[in-house]
Amino acid sequence: MTAVRSKRPDRAGHQLTHLVVAVILSTAVGAAPIPAFGASHWSTGSPTRLSASAAPKAACSPGATRASQGVTTLPPFRHCTILEIGDSLGTDLGEGLHLQLEKNPSITLVVKTTVAAGLTNAWFYNWPGHLKKFLSQYRPQLLIVFLGANDEQAMVVNGQATPFDTRAWRSKYASNVSTVIKEAAAAHCVVMWVGMPIMNPFGYRQKIQVINSIFSDMAQKMTNATFVSTWKFMADAKGNFRFNARVNGQLQPIRTADGIHLSYMGLNVLATYVVAQLRLHYRLALTPAYPVNFTR
Repeated sequence: MTAVRSKRPDRAGHQLTHLVVAVILSTAVGAAPIPAFGASHWSTGSPTRLSASAAPKAACSPGATRASQGVTTLPPFRHCTILEIGDSLGTDLGEGLHLQLEKNPSITLVVKTTVAAGLTNAWFYNWPGHLKKFLSQYRPQLLIVFLGANDEQAMVVNGQATPFDTRAWRSKYASNVSTVIKEAAAAHCVVMWVGMPIMNPFGYRQKIQVINSIFSDMAQKMTNATFVSTWKFMADAKGNFRFNARVNGQLQPIRTADGIHLSYMGLNVLATYVVAQLRLHYRLALTPAYPVNFTR
């Protein structure tokens, strides 16, 4: 896999935790060890070839068509560029995808994420404007979107500050989501929109559900978009938030103390899940390098 990544935000003290987690997981029966997080995982600069020894089995290309069962058929192509965009949670997913896709030489992964960026604060970071540049620069065939954690706030609509979840707010937010998907379509790129996971803070959790519902509705209306929910996947069997879960046979932390972000184990669980969804929805012959799955 070839990788192009934004600079990883600093997480002081996490390197030791990641190392310990990797060592613990490597002792699980049947589990491939996950490399510990290091500074080299996130850097800026030119694409770096990570693996190119095997011939690609399948990839993707423009001109996708959606089948009736929810599978998007992508014509065969020898190499596929995947662009992932998002906020700080998108950075978490990008880190996991970088690791889980590193043994797939037919894939170029480009991660472009910005902390605190969303679709309600264009004054801070205008995603449609930046996305258009990324689409032109990297020419991806598939766009993964994982953002929304910062969007439970008022937004300027027609020059007026508009409260969250009002009719005007929902209409404008849906329009912003639509703009992202349409920009991808104009660049002959399909979109996998990954929904936000269940959150621990209760009031915040309810607002994220509102945002996810708009993502889902807009993806269903656009022929080049697929919505992938992560809410139930990251919840426990009763649908409740959980900080810890059994992963590859051992109890592990999957969320950070804020009840919002993903731990190193959690982001790898989610990335393994997203790789499976890429196989399911786009028939891509992808294999996670270090599969991390929930177990009983």
